[in-house]
Amino acid sequence: MNGAEVQARMPMPSASLLGQSLWLLGFAGEPALAPAPGLEAFVRHHGVAALLDAGRLAQLPEERAASLKAEQRQVVLRALQLTGTLRQLSRRLSAANIDYLALKGPALARQVHGDCAARTALDLDILVRPEQWPAALEVFAGLGYLTPEAPAALPSGTHELLLRHPDGLPCVELHRRLLRRRHALLGDDWSCPGGSVDLQGQAVATLAPAIGLPYLAAHAGQHLFRRLIWLLDILALMRLPGFDAAQAARIARQADLEGPLGVCLALLERLFGFAAPAELAALTNLGRAQRVMFEAALRALQGCHSDAQVAQSLGMARRVWLDLCLQRTLAGRLQSLCDWFSPTGKDLAWLRLPRAAAFLYPLVRLARLVSRER
Repeated sequence: MNGAEVQARMPMPSASLLGQSLWLLGFAGEPALAPAPGLEAFVRHHGVAALLDAGRLAQLPEERAASLKAEQRQVVLRALQLTGTLRQLSRRLSAANIDYLALKGPALARQVHGDCAARTALDLDILVRPEQWPAALEVFAGLGYLTPEAPAALPSGTHELLLRHPDGLPCVELHRRLLRRRHALLGDDWSCPGGSVDLQGQAVATLAPAIGLPYLAAHAGQHLFRRLIWLLDILALMRLPGFDAAQAARIARQADLEGPLGVCLALLERLFGFAAPAELAALTNLGRAQRVMFEAALRALQGCHSDAQVAQSLGMARRVWLDLCLQRTLAGRLQSLCDWFSPTGKDLAWLRLPRAAAFLYPLVRLARLVSRER
């Protein structure tokens, strides 16, 4: 069954908030000339206020348009703060000879939308080589961020570390892998990313579009594609001049990320009428697990689901089944299963065990996953 056939099974309600939001974004949808209750909250949840079409926004009743414009101003103010902090962090990391990549946030907004204030973000995501974590943490500590005393003791299942600043600067998620799963999407070869964006005169390193596509699709897939902004980022990225769809397909295949990427492409077609490039079109022929994920993603988008609601709606057993089935290779499935039960820092904080009983943490991980369904 191809993407169009799956989409036909899930007709979008003509008066849905999703349909009205798509129209406001400039796509086919339900005209929002009589905005449905909750439209502003829906737009805020999906992080798309800054991308609303000015012409269509002007057609709304004055009061409703004003509330959406106020949301846009909040997005811009937050983006300016994030951009200023990212420029400072970029300078400090470069001065310390630390290889880094800015993920999502203002760097992605500038890269794919042309404006660092084009997308809503709450914090900054920065990837550094695992061996450079201690040096990077010194840089962050020098800027006043609260860092762990023993970063080397972080469990292998933890791929990101949240750093907070006591003076209210934006939080930073410091990553040592692109994804929770230990795919070789980047590995030790940092020659492929090769991307850079200009943030108000400061060059900031980021992923090149060909590797950004499978990364963004996989990241959104981990959250069941539940926010429109993630899909709009991917849509804009694939429309960049010179986007190399063949290279992106090769990278996705090598990293065993064709499953979530196929679901992503089917959603782009369903919501925005975007036809995938020929090099990627075959991925929209969805398999069983992809169809389940596609339909669940539409429900999550329409219902403004949180991560907790996504976990509850699917259930742990089905979520694990989906992850396993979306892997093309046996090695990928085994790795995915191992990653599910690899304890993270949150698992260690959930229940403190004595050092002699640390081998029981995979069971703690399982208990914590099960508890999410209640």
